[in-house]
Amino acid sequence: MNEAVFKLLCPFQLRWLRENAPLAGGEKSRRIGWTWMHALGAVLGRAGKRKTCNYYHSSTDQTASVEFIDYCGEWARMVNAVAVVAEEKEVIDEQEITSLVMKFQNGSKIVAGSSNPKFFRSKGGEVGLDEYAFARDGRELYKAAHATAMFWGYPLRFWSTHNGPTSYFNQLITQIRNGQMKGVVHRVTILDAVADGIVERIEMRRKRLDYIPDPDESARRAWLDELRATCPDQDTWDQEYMCVPSTDQGSLLNYELIQGCEVANLELWDGVDGVAESRALYAGFDVGRKHDLSVLWILERVGDVFWTRVLKTLKNTTFSAQEGLIDQVMSNRAVRRMCIDSSGLGMDMAERLKQRWGAHRLEPVNFTAPVKADLALPLLQLFQDRRARVPAEAEVREDLHKIRRVITTSGNVRFEAERSESGHADRFWSLALAHHAADMRNVPLPAPLLYKPGGW
Repeated sequence: MNEAVFKLLCPFQLRWLRENAPLAGGEKSRRIGWTWMHALGAVLGRAGKRKTCNYYHSSTDQTASVEFIDYCGEWARMVNAVAVVAEEKEVIDEQEITSLVMKFQNGSKIVAGSSNPKFFRSKGGEVGLDEYAFARDGRELYKAAHATAMFWGYPLRFWSTHNGPTSYFNQLITQIRNGQMKGVVHRVTILDAVADGIVERIEMRRKRLDYIPDPDESARRAWLDELRATCPDQDTWDQEYMCVPSTDQGSLLNYELIQGCEVANLELWDGVDGVAESRALYAGFDVGRKHDLSVLWILERVGDVFWTRVLKTLKNTTFSAQEGLIDQVMSNRAVRRMCIDSSGLGMDMAERLKQRWGAHRLEPVNFTAPVKADLALPLLQLFQDRRARVPAEAEVREDLHKIRRVITTSGNVRFEAERSESGHADRFWSLALAHHAADMRNVPLPAPLLYKPGGW
């Protein structure tokens, strides 16, 4: 066999081909040649003089099966293996299943079918589940494939880009990692693939070189930067290229809702000085200091639509400076009402501001779990109705996307967000406070319950 064949493969691809564990899962970036590389393993396993077990390949659809067989044909020619391809049909439970079959001289076969679990009925041999996270019924497919492969000791391989945290693929990967299932996981992000030389392999194939170009770190960085720059958001980059299941499915505001309310090049005001008192402005202020941002969000009601007019973020800003900013905003009567975070750090400042400007114009809000629900759910409705207008900026989009609705083991609903360098969903809560300030019903949020100490 021509050893130059293996020059086309990156180290991560060779590690997968050489894996000898009975069960292995591949958690991978998009477009790094995983299926193409796995086709080589399928061919090498059946191209010898003696007949071996058949290989059964499940793809998400018929076009993917055709592509896999094409890959197998490409590799067969490169390793001088003789095989013929035919289409076969079989009827199982009154349902016709179509497969592509590559048959080798020794009688071994590579059979590529769909993700229908019935495809594996009455079959035995090695199994590969391609883009498994996107299978229509991942659990039933795995059950069928498991018996086909592992009952008689044949290897079972499954690999995919992620498709959200609830996919059966992600469940299997998590169980293996936690030691609940016996198996191994190969994880290859786009950064891993670049470090293993995929940029040089791409150049090698494009230019039809018979050698691997020397690594060029600046070229690698430029290639990665170009790829990242064309991704619409962090969530897409994380799931498609960094092996991180999408958070969009669990987010209160998914990207579709947020982007449906975004306005490109939205003009924001520096403040409210000089704004006519006849305009209807409503403000929300989320208090932070060192770890979190302080955020001022001011909305204007135009008809039944709420337009963002002011969006200011303050980092590591003194409380006196924050209080001064709020005084400046409240001095304009166009600001009909402001709701301010009075949890923890903001308690003293919120109380002083309430006394100064009156409870009818400034409402302190303590972020208890019920209060968060009373803030978050109306904001969700606002975005669903497309009655919000927000700036089309990446930082704003990611902050609004951070909040997730979590059901606790006791059945309670919580609204949570991960803390990052860009804050703790501070923009989300300031917008939610501003929207609550605009509620014409003017219903105060519930106050925290007080309990008398025992013995009183």
